[in-house]
Order: sequence, then structure tokens, then C-alpha cells
Amino acid sequence: MRTLASFAVLMLVAACQTAPPEMTEAEIAQLEAEVLEWADAWMAAGEIPTPEDRCGAWRNLAHPDQVVRLRGGEPQGRAAWFDYCMGIQVNWQTFTGEWTETDVRVLSPDAVVFIGRSSGTWVHADGRVIRYPAGVQRLLLERAADGWGFTMHDNSNGPSEVVEGG
Repeated sequence: MRTLASFAVLMLVAACQTAPPEMTEAEIAQLEAEVLEWADAWMAAGEIPTPEDRCGAWRNLAHPDQVVRLRGGEPQGRAAWFDYCMGIQVNWQTFTGEWTETDVRVLSPDAVVFIGRSSGTWVHADGRVIRYPAGVQRLLLERAADGWGFTMHDNSNGPSEVVEGG
């Protein structure tokens, strides 16, 4: 619960945050471009057809040292996040979607908040196809030795509509 409260405070701070004054506009633009590239990789991972490879791609986008999934709230590393991901992805085949709106809030040269609104379609292993027209991903990303990685993650899919199946 403390983790969820901490993330809520972080989101409030990020909403009012301007980039640190010591950062130039060019530095801020560079960070934003790097994070948007990272976000495109996050979205593309949903299209990978096997849960193991899909979760592996998302795991590689996580920070190597610590990841917190806010619903459940336990700190974990990449390996534990992979196990969590496999637990929910096993019945899903692919997600095809797109970012409809993105926002990158620079907190420091090594930390940003990414908020992405998306629409997309999950294809389930049982044949159901469900469209989510208004999803939101909220992630705290921190720079690691191997690039940007998320340390906190929360999402909501919003309303859904069954396109196919039961």
C-alpha cells in the first residue's frame, strides 16, 4: 500500500513538474526522444505471439535492479517481473495497439515519468478478441547501464468491447 501511495504522490509531483532548470532544451528533447523510442518498443512487444517471448521483451524493458508492479506492490527484479507477466499472459496471444497520446515528464537526467494513452486489441488463446479503446500506461523510468528501464508500472485498460468470441 505504501508503494501505491508513493506512486500516487510521484504522479502528482510529475503532473506539476518542469524539467530541472540546469537541463537545456536540447537535453530534454533528447531524453523525450529516447523515452518515446522505449515506449514504441513497449507497444511492439505486445505483438510478439508467444507469452515467453512477449514477457521476455517486456522484462528487457524493465530496470535491471528493481521493478514494482503497483497492484500487488512488492519490489522485484526482472526475473520476478517475468514470472508475474507469464502468469497473466499465458492466455493472451497478441496485443496490437498504438499510442494515441504520450506524455514524457522529465524529473532529472536519469528519471522520467511516461504516461501513454493507447487503443488496441487483445487476441486471447480461446479465440476471443477484445478491443480496448482507452487504455493508459503509467511508468516511472530510470536510466540504467543498459538504457532506460521501468521501475514502477501501472496500467488500466478502460472499457472494453468483445469483437469476436464469447
